[in-house]
Amino acid sequence: MRPGGHLHVAHACATGREARRRRPTGGARHGALVGGAWLLGALLLGALSLGGLAWAQAAEFAQMEALLAQGYYNSAARLNGPELVARFPDEGRAHFLFARALYLTGDLERAASALDRAIALEGDADPAIVNLQGLLRAATGDPVGALRALQNAFLRSRDYRFAMDWGRVAWQAGRYDEAIAAFDAAADTERGRAELWPYVDKGRLLMYAGRLDEAIASFNAAIDVFEATDPGEARPGSPAYVEAYYRLGEAYELLGEVDRAEVNYRAARSADPNYGPAIQALDRLSRSFE
Repeated sequence: MRPGGHLHVAHACATGREARRRRPTGGARHGALVGGAWLLGALLLGALSLGGLAWAQAAEFAQMEALLAQGYYNSAARLNGPELVARFPDEGRAHFLFARALYLTGDLERAASALDRAIALEGDADPAIVNLQGLLRAATGDPVGALRALQNAFLRSRDYRFAMDWGRVAWQAGRYDEAIAAFDAAADTERGRAELWPYVDKGRLLMYAGRLDEAIASFNAAIDVFEATDPGEARPGSPAYVEAYYRLGEAYELLGEVDRAEVNYRAARSADPNYGPAIQALDRLSRSFE
């Protein structure tokens, strides 16, 4: 027998008895299970609560974005925007949306301040932030800085809206070739292939520059896009479609082709019977024939 063998066995027996004494009874086991279930439930509830908060935050951001998309700028700037940044003071997205609302209502100083706060929180990696920087620079008299930012925002995103902003600011700055390039870029985006405004705005600019044949081609391209994408529903023509016909009338009138001008003015009025410029143009032509 090995030395200490009895002691080893005795210790094992004692350990077994001690374990049996410490084994929980049925009630204790039930309490342990209930405690574990409560802890698991608490953890799950916490996770759901965090998910609920994230969902509520996303819903509030989406509501603000919808207001801006639908043109409710004053409501977004005066009511929803301040509430959003008060509820989410450390979220750069909240400050950016508020800044955009302020810009769209002409409150440029506060817009710049809100945008600075958004950049401080999240940086300027988002092309939408760079786009708004460009628009603010244009509105405060820095066209060179504005165009640099607007072009950069478009090149980083290939976003139709950013290309149109770039083109319109370039036009306002007298950078006509750059504006035409921006409108061409807008037309070449996924959304732009179904939009008329790049062609209409490009045509207006070409007509302003006296390049009437190119302008006519651009207006016709707008009409082609509409007719290729129109679902054929009984509804007034889109504003860009109506304007494309009206601008065609103007271009032909400038070329001295009055009959073709009248045809296009009438097409604009047919697409929208209440379109004032076409009504006035037809009235002017009718009086000139008298």
